[in-house]
Amino acid sequence: MGWFYPTGATRKDLIEERVRSWETEANGVTVTSTCLAHCYRGNVFSGVLWSVWERTFSKDGEQVASAQRWIVCDLLRSQRDYGWGYKDMEESMHPYYYSCPQKYLNLVPLDQYGGNAEWREQVRQHHQRQLEKRRQRRSQRSHC
Repeated sequence: MGWFYPTGATRKDLIEERVRSWETEANGVTVTSTCLAHCYRGNVFSGVLWSVWERTFSKDGEQVASAQRWIVCDLLRSQRDYGWGYKDMEESMHPYYYSCPQKYLNLVPLDQYGGNAEWREQVRQHHQRQLEKRRQRRSQRSHC
């Protein structure tokens, strides 16, 4: 999967598009995909859009299949002459990005929805390292 650049998209436009919920119908079943949470982590030229999605299946207002949930990692970047674009990945692809909010892992429990246990452990380790760095900086400032 490569990069996709919607014509003239700003970062704000792209984020709004990537987290917009949608609904469709197939064989009398309504399929609804809803973004439960999202956040952007990055700067003015590139970053990562994390999102949690849920898909439900209903017919005549009754649920007809188990809900699905998953975590999405969209890499976003600005490219001269193209505007903002994205490359989408899911947790199952083990994206080599680990800044996913830990609460997103809780929204998509492994035992209920599946996922990538190895990637999730890397996310937890990333957050532990960040916490240790913040503690170390605070400690250094208090000794000045």
